[in-house]
Amino acid sequence: MGGIAGIIRFDGQAVDPIDANNMISLLKHRGNVLSQSINNGLLLAFGGSIEVNATAPVSAATDADIFSNVWTGQPFSTHYVQKGPRSFNELNADFALALWDAHQHTLYCSRDAMGVKPLYYVHRPNQFFAFASEIKALTTLREVIVKPNRFKFREYLIWTTQYVPYSAETFYEGIFSVLPGHYLQVRPGEVTESPYWHLDLDKYKTLNGIDDYSALFREYFSTAIDRRIRNRQRIGSHLSGGLDSSSVSCVAQSLLLEQHRPSLYTFNIDSEQPAAEEQSYVQAVVDQWHPNHLRVKPLADVLDSVLQINHLFDRPEQFIIPSSFHLSVSIEAQKLGCDVLLTGHDGDSVITTGFDYMEELASSNQWDLFSEASRQYVAPQERDLHYVHKNWLQLSDRAKYEKYVLSMVGRSLKKQFRQQSFPALLTSIREYKQRFSLSETAIFSYLRERITAKLTTRALIDSALSEDFKCQVPPRPQRSTAQFVKSLSAETHVEIEEVLNTTNVICNEQMNHIGAYYGHPYSFPFFDKNVIELGFATPMAIRFDQGRGRGLIRHGLRNILPPSVLSRVTKASFVEYGTLTAQQLYEATREQFSSTSHPIWEVIDQRIFAKIVAIVYDPRFPARGKTRYNWLLSRIIYLALWLGSLK
Repeated sequence: MGGIAGIIRFDGQAVDPIDANNMISLLKHRGNVLSQSINNGLLLAFGGSIEVNATAPVSAATDADIFSNVWTGQPFSTHYVQKGPRSFNELNADFALALWDAHQHTLYCSRDAMGVKPLYYVHRPNQFFAFASEIKALTTLREVIVKPNRFKFREYLIWTTQYVPYSAETFYEGIFSVLPGHYLQVRPGEVTESPYWHLDLDKYKTLNGIDDYSALFREYFSTAIDRRIRNRQRIGSHLSGGLDSSSVSCVAQSLLLEQHRPSLYTFNIDSEQPAAEEQSYVQAVVDQWHPNHLRVKPLADVLDSVLQINHLFDRPEQFIIPSSFHLSVSIEAQKLGCDVLLTGHDGDSVITTGFDYMEELASSNQWDLFSEASRQYVAPQERDLHYVHKNWLQLSDRAKYEKYVLSMVGRSLKKQFRQQSFPALLTSIREYKQRFSLSETAIFSYLRERITAKLTTRALIDSALSEDFKCQVPPRPQRSTAQFVKSLSAETHVEIEEVLNTTNVICNEQMNHIGAYYGHPYSFPFFDKNVIELGFATPMAIRFDQGRGRGLIRHGLRNILPPSVLSRVTKASFVEYGTLTAQQLYEATREQFSSTSHPIWEVIDQRIFAKIVAIVYDPRFPARGKTRYNWLLSRIIYLALWLGSLK
């Protein structure tokens, strides 16, 4: 646990003791408080540290989990004095920082590149600047007016399959979040924001082949976990049975046994939905490593869980699956006295599948390698590419290959179908047939299916925002990670947006808040600085691993993971559970929203809302197609409950 807060005034007034006491009261669950007075201001650290470098002079309030043996003593202030804000990039740490440089009369605020540690702020030019690890410590200030940020509702309520950049705006007007991988320079009249995060991928150029990369991954990953469990007494870990959580749990338990320490506690959440069933993989981990294993069920009262998160997190629930899922583990971990919870959250964004390898081959016209890679990708019998064909598992190997290849290159073929004369089209078909060893039947069948799908596909609903709301609250430019991600991606030739996006960062922040209240910080080994850089530097062909994907894990941890987990290529589906919880939420709240005067109807079109509800309840509607509608219905209810809770 840990957190920071503070106020600095620019108008000559003293910090109001009532404001300071309120901040302390609202954040005391994050740890014992330390304080440091600065010029017309106050720094507070909860469960963290206050660094004072008298010779500089520099003072810093820190909430940091440092994963390096190099950074000791007063790491932030010492290295800042030597190198300035660029020293933040040298840290292998999850951190939130407020550093006062008395010589420059400047306050620096910064947070780690993955946004594991939250940090929010409010600035009134030439009056004051305040910051805190939780928004509630800012809304309590006497000069802060609590007003919902209606522009945030747009981002929150529009379904998209694209990565959304993380925005500095919060659900409160005038309260902002420090962007991950950035730092603020705060002066009386202005706040400027600059990125510090830089990736050093060149140091991996000497690695050669899968053995080099996977050996280094095992070293980095084991070290990342070792440093996260160091000085912890009772360690817990999520264990779903997937590659990410299994990797974390197996490595953690192996280290604890090696160090003759008490065994790991593993937590598996059983939703009792067939499509989400993963118990055979979980049991394989338990049988091989013998952790103290607990199988928990999501909390039965979904509405109460959402209300709890709205309070803890100072905004509407963010997870697509309600936190009745995550709170069930936190409650059990709290009972056991776990002082850290390891998670494999979003590990597949760092140690990726490498399935973009085929697009890379196609874009460079390496068609022989593309055909071979496609055959490798469709080969595993348990891999269900239902998005290519609804009855994928019943297809022959030949049909799988043909349908998958056409799904990848079909856009070009469809374009030729629309633009070319019939003789020219036949020539193109013969070229495709020869290049990819496709049958004419498969090609014409693909074109027919695409045309039929276009004619019969119903219009999808992306949002239920009313026309009045969209006119009153048009899109506006926001400070976000968008430009930084674009620049860093161009520099490194890596898709940075896959790991640095609003969904990922907001989930990190929400887990931080849950952990702070239940007494066990969440820790993310896949977000270790070294693991991230190695994952990004690994060539696509090695990640692809002959169609299996996740090559670094499958080779690096081949002597640690159970064989069934190591060879797994499937993922659980929680659509059924999402449908169930969306229905439970609707049933529990429908009376609250029956009044046309409820504030949610200033945002939502009731007719579109009714259509969404009908789809969620329609047993004839394909289960896989309900994901977006479960998401839309749940988010509308989350926002409505949050709006109703505002004073």
